[in-house]
Amino acid sequence: MTEPLNAVEAESTLSPHLPKIAGCIELGWRRWLTLLKQDSELGIVISARARANLVYDFIRYEAVNAFDGYDDVKVGDSRGFLLLTFDGKIVLRFKKFRDRKLRTSGVPTQQRREYANQVLPGLEALTHLVAGYLPDKEGLGLERMAITCSLDDDQLWVLELDLGLDETGVTAPVAPMPSAPQRDTIVRPKRREIPDQTGTEER
Repeated sequence: MTEPLNAVEAESTLSPHLPKIAGCIELGWRRWLTLLKQDSELGIVISARARANLVYDFIRYEAVNAFDGYDDVKVGDSRGFLLLTFDGKIVLRFKKFRDRKLRTSGVPTQQRREYANQVLPGLEALTHLVAGYLPDKEGLGLERMAITCSLDDDQLWVLELDLGLDETGVTAPVAPMPSAPQRDTIVRPKRREIPDQTGTEER
């Protein structure tokens, strides 16, 4: 394992792609809301875990399409989940955050531990990041989107992503940064909003 990039270094590498990363999460969430509009009982019928699986599949679909053809971005899913590799420096996966400390859930498999410890076999030289989202309690809005860098159970830094969702009812206040061991935090300026995709056909 090499020393993970700090927040400034990671932001420099990811900067051209941050709108697309955030957009993949936003559009994936919008697809969930589209389903919910078609059947309002879905929010009660399916579990939070099932919802997270659906949203992940939607995000994955958007990411594969958004980053296809980029010379500096490698898209792969040979390990059972989507991995984006940026400029041979960063490997990133998408996850749902389970709380305001931006921790993730999941079965504690060997692969998951290796990712959290920055030692995923074959990718030990890359900084392992998670791009995630935190839903509100009702499952209708997003409280937060961010990219996190962790080492085992310690959160090294957080790079905030703008919530570009608007009058559709998705926007929720961004929660204040919780007290947690961190080295750096970068708050991104507000970016241009993505046009509403609700009700449109898949790309």
